Amino acid sequence: DFEPGGVGASWTWVVDDNGTDPALEIVANPNSSGINTSDTVAKFTATEEGQPWALTYTDNIGSFTFSENNSIVKIKVRKDIPTIVGVKFEDTTQAYSPTIVEVANTQVNGDWEELTFDFSIAIGKTYNRMVVIPDFYDRSLDTTIYFDDISFNAGGSVVNYNLQDIDFESN
Repeated sequence: DFEPGGVGASWTWVVDDNGTDPALEIVANPNSSGINTSDTVAKFTATEEGQPWALTYTDNIGSFTFSENNSIVKIKVRKDIPTIVGVKFEDTTQAYSPTIVEVANTQVNGDWEELTFDFSIAIGKTYNRMVVIPDFYDRSLDTTIYFDDISFNAGGSVVNYNLQDIDFESN
């Protein structure tokens, strides 16, 4: 989550392939009801001139290996239209090593939805970059997407792991 004092509070997020690459913003939750009552969330502005795969990434996750205990990744999103959301992990020490999973959101019009990404195909692989593609879509105008509460777990029960409940809020 993006609340103060959590894991990832001081992480750097880079926006890429998004026209002028406006920065990822940490903002007040525009709808703190339903499944997401957090005070703060990430706001990604996908620009009209950006690529359909406009993204944000962080290298602050450190080196980690997927296992049976952390291969289910969940993220909450708030979007106005149904599109594909991609989560990708890369090993920046390798020439080409990404593993990406894509899931379509179904909730629209300001409602939060939790999406589940199954990375069991990557068990045993090591990564050091996490990428979020919040709106895999060829846009005709700028689009605002919010995301929050990234977790790594096994079978729906969060485990004590160094990436659990990532919080990107600055102190």
